[in-house]
Amino acid sequence: MALEFMTENKHFSLINSIFYKSVFVNKRRIARMIHCMKKSARNLAVSGGVLSLVFLSVSANAAEQTEIRSFLSTHCIECHGPGTQEAQIRLDELQFPAQENDTTHIWARVVDAVERGEMPPAYQTQPKDAEKQKVIAGIIETVTESIRQPIALRRLNRLEYENTVHDLLGVDVPLADLLPEDGLVQGFDKGADGLSFSSVLMEQYLEAANVAFDAAIRRYPPLPAITRRADIMSIRENIESVEKERAGIIEVDESLVKFTAAFPPVWVDPACPPEDGTYRCRVAVWPYQPGKRSLSVAIYIGSLFGNHNLDFVGVFDATGTSKKPRIIEFTRKMSSRDTIHVVPRIWPEHVRWRDTHEKPPGIGISWVETFGPLDQEFPSEATKKLFGEGESIHLKPERPIWVRDRPGLRFHVVESTQPEQDIERILKDFIPKAFRRPVPQAEMQPFIDLALKQFSGDQTFEQSVRAGITSVLCSPQFLLLNIGPSVDNYDIASRMSYFFWSTLPDKELLELAVEGKLRDPSVRRKQAIRMINDPKTDIFVKDFTGQWLDLSEIESTTPDQTLFPEFDPLLQHAMLGETHQFFARVLYDDLSVMNFVDSDWTFLNHRLASHYNLPLVGGNEQFQFTKLPSGSLRGGVLTQASVMKVTANGTATSPVTRGVWVADKLLGRPAPPPPPGVPAVEPDIRGATTIRRQLEKHRSNADCASCHKRIDPAGFALEEFDPIGGHRKRYRVAVDRRKSARDLTYKMGPIVESAYELPDGRVFKNFQQFRDRLVESKSFVTRAIAEKLLIYATGRRIGISQREVVDEIVSKSAKNDYGLKSMILAMIESDFFIAD
Repeated sequence: MALEFMTENKHFSLINSIFYKSVFVNKRRIARMIHCMKKSARNLAVSGGVLSLVFLSVSANAAEQTEIRSFLSTHCIECHGPGTQEAQIRLDELQFPAQENDTTHIWARVVDAVERGEMPPAYQTQPKDAEKQKVIAGIIETVTESIRQPIALRRLNRLEYENTVHDLLGVDVPLADLLPEDGLVQGFDKGADGLSFSSVLMEQYLEAANVAFDAAIRRYPPLPAITRRADIMSIRENIESVEKERAGIIEVDESLVKFTAAFPPVWVDPACPPEDGTYRCRVAVWPYQPGKRSLSVAIYIGSLFGNHNLDFVGVFDATGTSKKPRIIEFTRKMSSRDTIHVVPRIWPEHVRWRDTHEKPPGIGISWVETFGPLDQEFPSEATKKLFGEGESIHLKPERPIWVRDRPGLRFHVVESTQPEQDIERILKDFIPKAFRRPVPQAEMQPFIDLALKQFSGDQTFEQSVRAGITSVLCSPQFLLLNIGPSVDNYDIASRMSYFFWSTLPDKELLELAVEGKLRDPSVRRKQAIRMINDPKTDIFVKDFTGQWLDLSEIESTTPDQTLFPEFDPLLQHAMLGETHQFFARVLYDDLSVMNFVDSDWTFLNHRLASHYNLPLVGGNEQFQFTKLPSGSLRGGVLTQASVMKVTANGTATSPVTRGVWVADKLLGRPAPPPPPGVPAVEPDIRGATTIRRQLEKHRSNADCASCHKRIDPAGFALEEFDPIGGHRKRYRVAVDRRKSARDLTYKMGPIVESAYELPDGRVFKNFQQFRDRLVESKSFVTRAIAEKLLIYATGRRIGISQREVVDEIVSKSAKNDYGLKSMILAMIESDFFIAD
């Protein structure tokens, strides 16, 4: 089976030949990769999307099937039989999963409805609890026996690829944005079905590999490290801003005082780095007329103008005085095109025509310094890491290169006095690190041969090494996880490292893999505790919450400034900070996962406390662990502004969107897509029709009613929170500015109606009562969170056939009040985590 991608790129063609040759050289190790290949009209591309369920020929127990059929006939067929098929589900003819007919998702919906008391309807004769439990267990057992767990083979996602290449080469150049967005499976970008291969993707991997290779080589000696200082009011552009009163900018005690983040920027040219490198930066700021406010600045690194992604350094409190300002210090990688952006973060920004009673608060900026470049090695540490430090390796000056204020500079390339031997040595050293395991000579040889072939042709030593290294970084052994025919200790090491750190295993994990100890659950548990306590686990905190809670989408909407003028970037920063700190506290202190539903504490800074109308805490820079007042509405992720923002569109809220979110994220019950041809319900921001009235009409459609019955309760309870997480009793409605006062942008509209009834008949009058009902659903919440962790950790689809695994993990964590760390440790110790 010959697989060839058509391309005019000679190097790319060679890499493809290595990619596919490695498939044939390692037939046994790559055999399972064939499962994720699918044909297209012009070529065959490796695709995780074909990793579907494999059905077995095991027949379900006849007596058990009879009991299940009898239960359905008695309690379900009236609504899901030949006469009526509510939600388009017919159960009298429903078969168990088979190769030709995968009905797993329907059986899962049956189990959910029966288990959660939603079916049979209240007006029908209700089965006894023992009867329900027996039929649920029977369905799960029968479905589980009918299918085999899909293999765990998948490729690295964008974050994992970038982190892995960074660690391999010792570079920090951005790579993820060079690759296409990863697909999501059950809400995460770790699933095989969402991580496919194609010829186009291979070209993008080659581009990213070349960018990383270039970043590993410093091309000319760095300047000596010196301090560069910008006294702000000695710079012409800043003087002009004061003279022309741009954005109200003034000069106070030889400092520039800015009142808003608006144009013009603060010019700091004398402090900008003349060349790429690592710099220690210092910024002197102080608060001007703060009153009772906490004034802060946000600092970014990046180009002064243009549509470029800025590197966010952080939010810092402005303290001190003009005579003794606060000195903010940080170390950052900067390019010769970068500047330091000092942006006021003042809330609320002073508006002269409205706040005439208050002196306008601002940020005084005195001076900016950079010291560097700090990395003085030449060759650089990354170059030495990749090429080695032997006497045969050296940097050779080649063509002239123009660098500002550095005449006579020459571009350097890596050379060797024994090129063939060094090419082989470099690749033999690099390949096992990249493949995360010992590699036999036969598997390494194609990559070595490719590089040597380049050198024997018309390529230089450096170009030949580039060909070998980039081909390794585009190979299946590097890009794929769980590539072997069975899971070994090296696979387990990778599974643990990519779960906690999203990168390759460290030295200690690999040493345990060499010793064959990672199949021991107690060893895995000890390693998991070590890894959780490592600062690198911050990657897991941000990535998991970003995907589980959809925090990665927080910038996808901008709140309507007419309806929500109090929203600003400082609030959005605080939103993310609260949730990240909250999750980290639950993890590190092994607190119950039920804290995600309700807690009597959270993390606040000044801006967020003000937003929540809670007692103020000092400053915006640090988040403080805060006990909530007795009876507070806040507590748990559902009341956090970050979650409320990502579940709204910036202008209005939708009970459907938020109800679907709660059903999936906290109850493990994602809603099926709406029936075709049914229009979405759009909130009326003019206030003429309430969303409740609109949905009542929408639910008159029988195909919609069954799903809305379980998603609408949570959605209406959360209507008490606006799109930026503020608590409300009425909706805001935009006013006609032509007929209103100058400062009036919205008025109070219809009353928020949050009372509703749960599918099992329990009622609630408001959000707090709904949250109490959710707390009562502990078994469903804990199971849902365990499922999310399993999906993220294993890349597998988790469903009804994995119920026993999930329940075992939850049961073990119950011994420590369902602690999040205990749940993770139980998962790491499970046989499922290391299964093929």
